[in-house]
Amino acid sequence: MNHSPRLQQKIDSYLMQLRRSLGELPPEEVSEILQEIRGHILERAESSGELTEERLVAILKALGKPEEIAPLYQAEVAVARARASLSPTVVLRGALRWAMVSVRGFLLFVLGLIGYGIALGFIVGAIGKMIAPDKFGAWLGPGNFTIGTNDNPANHEVLGWWLIPVGLTVGTVFLVGTTRVLRWALKFARIRPMIGAR
Repeated sequence: MNHSPRLQQKIDSYLMQLRRSLGELPPEEVSEILQEIRGHILERAESSGELTEERLVAILKALGKPEEIAPLYQAEVAVARARASLSPTVVLRGALRWAMVSVRGFLLFVLGLIGYGIALGFIVGAIGKMIAPDKFGAWLGPGNFTIGTNDNPANHEVLGWWLIPVGLTVGTVFLVGTTRVLRWALKFARIRPMIGAR
């Protein structure tokens, strides 16, 4: 489709702003996103017949400001990486990105923090028991249960040396289980349609 250099300059300026807003993404992904957006602009322009400045402004406005849509693409890339990763850090980062653009994502991120927090507590408790057996333990007291060190004389230790195998086993189960649940839930993350729906 032929259009004036002035209109091409507007398109290029929009894409340049988007490129700057996508800063942290790998160059090949940025290039793919820019090609997709350029194609979307030209497709909309062709469907409207002659491309005028007013029509181009309306198309760009419908797409959204570059600084508004860039986080959606960044979230989409982070979620795609998380779906394919076994690393708790990468998976939790993907959930955090989804949390920034969705209530469901936020709830999933909170669930992930709880699961990984429990895993960390058990694993640290088990390792602490190996290093400082007199200070670390699984403590039970009136209305509470904690793993770690204890300052309350009303609490008493309930697992003793069993904290090491129990802590490592339960911690690993929560670590692996939380990662699997997050990866499964991230399959349902829908981010890109929000861009096209503008």
